[in-house]
Amino acid sequence: MANKDKAVFDKNFFALPKFRWMLVGVPPILFFGLTAYKPNLIPVSLGFVRNASLHLAENYPKAAQLVCGAILFGHSFEAAYAGYLCIDAGMTISTTIKWVSSTFVFGFPSLVLRLQPYLRNVEKSQP
Repeated sequence: MANKDKAVFDKNFFALPKFRWMLVGVPPILFFGLTAYKPNLIPVSLGFVRNASLHLAENYPKAAQLVCGAILFGHSFEAAYAGYLCIDAGMTISTTIKWVSSTFVFGFPSLVLRLQPYLRNVEKSQP
């Protein structure tokens, strides 16, 4: 009798984060990136968001650049770790590239909420 709880390792497994995590994570990254380097690219139609961006860029440019750099550093580290996990698990190169790219863009939701639980589940089910 087969055990339904056993997860079979798929070296091509890839899943994007849930859409709500994409909506929560990407706009702040874009906001800080534009605020730090090109605040005038934020559309006038965004009103308060544009005003906040211009205020930060004019009064605290180094802080905006520091936050942007910290986000870039953090996501780079997470993406490198995702690559390490994929290679260590024996995933294909194309799948590894997908995970690294997804983790670089989406960060925590991709790495911690999708990749690590999958690998832990598969690891537990192996004899």
